[in-house]
Amino acid sequence: MKRLAIVAISLLLSVSMLFAGGSKEAAVVDDATLRAEAEAWPNSAVQIIVGANAGGGIDTAARIIAKHMSEYFGTSFVVTNTSGGAGSIAANNVKTAKPDGYTFLVAHEALLTNKIQGTTDFDYDAFDCGGIPFQVFSTCLLSKNYSTFDELIAAAKAQPGVLKFGTEIATNDTAVIAMIEEEKDVSFQLIDAGAVSDQIAAMMGDHIDFMKAPVGLVKDYVASGDFHILGFFNEERYDAYPDVPTMKEQGINFIVDKYFGCFFPKGTNPYIIEKFSSALEEMCNDPDFKADADAVMYAVAYIAPEDMPAYFEDCKVRLVEYQELLESHYSM
Repeated sequence: MKRLAIVAISLLLSVSMLFAGGSKEAAVVDDATLRAEAEAWPNSAVQIIVGANAGGGIDTAARIIAKHMSEYFGTSFVVTNTSGGAGSIAANNVKTAKPDGYTFLVAHEALLTNKIQGTTDFDYDAFDCGGIPFQVFSTCLLSKNYSTFDELIAAAKAQPGVLKFGTEIATNDTAVIAMIEEEKDVSFQLIDAGAVSDQIAAMMGDHIDFMKAPVGLVKDYVASGDFHILGFFNEERYDAYPDVPTMKEQGINFIVDKYFGCFFPKGTNPYIIEKFSSALEEMCNDPDFKADADAVMYAVAYIAPEDMPAYFEDCKVRLVEYQELLESHYSM
């Protein structure tokens, strides 16, 4: 399969050169140059850009990738946090970065929702896909002061517009609230509390009443009894917490399609992409990599670069529906 991918890259480069007016000989030389560049890559530090503060879900994913890529290649992979605009600032920085293989983005579904919401005019197709190592099937709704979703809703009915939902405003988390408000005839305050790590601090300090997060990032607070899981945003109950119902079971049919993927600037040497994605796939079968993912309850579920577009288009179906709900709800 890998051999076929490399052959396809060579043919594509050759055809591109011929249509550009170059000779077959020039195409071969150019292909040889690209192969040589990829062979030498990486020979200096590689920067991983993350569109959120340290300590959140996407930052955690990037740091696991950085740790194992550094070990695999013997060269530093360094995470740089560039927060703001639900990841759009970081995405734009990588989009316009030099396509030399030394800068790439680790992003989640906000890369899609930002375009759907009109925050950006691009999504995954503005990049060269490098592979997805993680999918997250454990996103949940949490509260410090309410132990069940029914308790939260009862409190919201008793205090309309008082309870505070902590979120990063530009994300699709606000669509969750729109759905809950419509289905349960309640109202909440939306608080721009930043990334998950900031939301945790805000909830511990009683500045927000509930939040949404991958359970692996809050499991210690759950284990200590500080936080209560109100429900999971899955089709089925999560195996690690079999007694906790899904939000769908509780009348909120909001399913989270969460992944953490790698994206390079458009025009990056395809042999570098192939080298990187091959390493990523190999890591996904490494017990140490899986152990680091298990520690934060991320599912290691590799998706190859060539399969990412179809995966994203499938994700978009639900995300577009949620955006339409969001717009209709807040326009009333």
